[in-house]
Amino acid sequence: MDVDTPLKKTDADGQPVFDRNSMVGTVLDKYEDVDVPFFWFHSFKEFWFWLIQWAIPGLGMFCEAYFIFSIGNVRQIITAQYPNCWKTYIECQKTLTQAPDYTQIIGIIMGMCLLGVIGDRIGRKWGSVTTASIMLLGAIMLTCTFGVNTKGFTVMYLISQLVFGFGVGGEYPMAAGSAAERAEAGGHERAKKRGREVVLTFSMQGVGNFVNTAVLCILMVIYKVARPNHHNKKYPYPPNRLDSVWRTSFGLGIGVLLFILFWRIFKLRESVVWKADKRAGGNSTRNIGLLFKMYWSRLFATAGSWFLWDFSFYGNKVFQSAFINILSPGASILTTLLWTLLNSGCALIGYYVSAALVDNPKVGRLRIQIFGFAMVGTLFMVSAIWYHPLTTKGGIGTFQFIYFFSSFWGQAGPNCTTFLLAGELYPTGVRTSAHGISAGTAKVGALWASVWFNYLPSRTKFWTTASFNFGGLLLTALFMPDPLRLSLSELDRRWSDILEGRVYHGEAINPKNLSIWERMTGVGKNYDPKLDEADMHREHVPDRRIASMTRNSGTENPPAA
Repeated sequence: MDVDTPLKKTDADGQPVFDRNSMVGTVLDKYEDVDVPFFWFHSFKEFWFWLIQWAIPGLGMFCEAYFIFSIGNVRQIITAQYPNCWKTYIECQKTLTQAPDYTQIIGIIMGMCLLGVIGDRIGRKWGSVTTASIMLLGAIMLTCTFGVNTKGFTVMYLISQLVFGFGVGGEYPMAAGSAAERAEAGGHERAKKRGREVVLTFSMQGVGNFVNTAVLCILMVIYKVARPNHHNKKYPYPPNRLDSVWRTSFGLGIGVLLFILFWRIFKLRESVVWKADKRAGGNSTRNIGLLFKMYWSRLFATAGSWFLWDFSFYGNKVFQSAFINILSPGASILTTLLWTLLNSGCALIGYYVSAALVDNPKVGRLRIQIFGFAMVGTLFMVSAIWYHPLTTKGGIGTFQFIYFFSSFWGQAGPNCTTFLLAGELYPTGVRTSAHGISAGTAKVGALWASVWFNYLPSRTKFWTTASFNFGGLLLTALFMPDPLRLSLSELDRRWSDILEGRVYHGEAINPKNLSIWERMTGVGKNYDPKLDEADMHREHVPDRRIASMTRNSGTENPPAA
């Protein structure tokens, strides 16, 4: 049997079956086993298939960014609309108007941890339907937020952010786990580009951020609030028109969420990888304890590095307004949004650079993350050391370049890879649970930054951000394995042996697939290819020989799955 030949098994319902012990799976579409180039296509049909296989699954991340990242953009609009509450604090306490940043992140943390675990129980499809439903409810609440007075409006706005954030939290583990498993089940060639598919799905976050900012810019012009009226210092923009701007923006996002919900209910298929693992008993309720026992160092790596990155990333967002004020003192809302749009565009390019390089054997996930941390840390350290020269008239151009360049490297590096690695380093039965735990921990870093950065001097923020990035570099280098050359099925084989009390000898504990820490602590001491081959023959598992044939196909390193 050729190693590139897909399996053609079906279950009792006639649905395609993925053998969890094989690197290849059922072809769900006749194009899924075609090696489609990244920047070139033989036909529009190939291009269309390539686009929808990550763009539609990534619409959840699109809406996450469209609504979540809009909070900073919408804040300045609401501040101008309700100055007595959000600016002078006559009608509201200052802490109440700062709370949207906190409540949003708290909701995300809760969703990541809870819905990630639920996703391993009820499956990727219905887990995705659940997250989309909650996000839709939150989006409707945001669009229709009202109150008997300004303070009541603000409280309802906070509650709406909490609900939407809870749905967004579940979207992270669902999107990452589903994208990796789709690639794994899609045939040998598609499995080799697993990282690219996950990153492209995640790149819709960058698209959502960019589109939301662009939409707000356009709506500011449509509703004729592009230029402030300097003669009215209290209300330089008509409040009713500002109200229309942000409500229309959120309302447009509801349309996308309705499409997502329809697609997931009626078009989305359950992950065949998850179904196979469920039949084999890989996702039982006792597995969370085993996850911490057997994979604590990986959880420390994925959660810790993501925590350090999110502290840097969200801290950057907090002082973005201060940066724009340096570039354009006293800028109008539209000018501020245009600067934000430019920054979002630089960041969006980074997603696609990461997708192009992440499956390259000479680059890979680990090097991208380490280099990204190093670049962002260095750029912010330069900004901290020469802060005063850079923020005066002669250095503004250089400061502008450093800031936008750091946005590019942040997205091309750890912002993509932390999302990817947290979905690749764990077996199917606990994949979304582990991803949710990692992402939830990361958002604690975001929450900390959102609070702490409000009290730090501007220069200290750059020192702090730089130190956290260098910390992420060290943590990644020591504790993070690189799953580039390892199939997800090997992780499941090892997990199955752990659950059944057997000694595993396969590729999942090959020292080259382990972190430095795991090698030092002897995780790979039982690695033995010959014993592993004998184990597979003795267990007499159908089609396991395919994985073996792939691992020993004459190349030094097995293909990335």
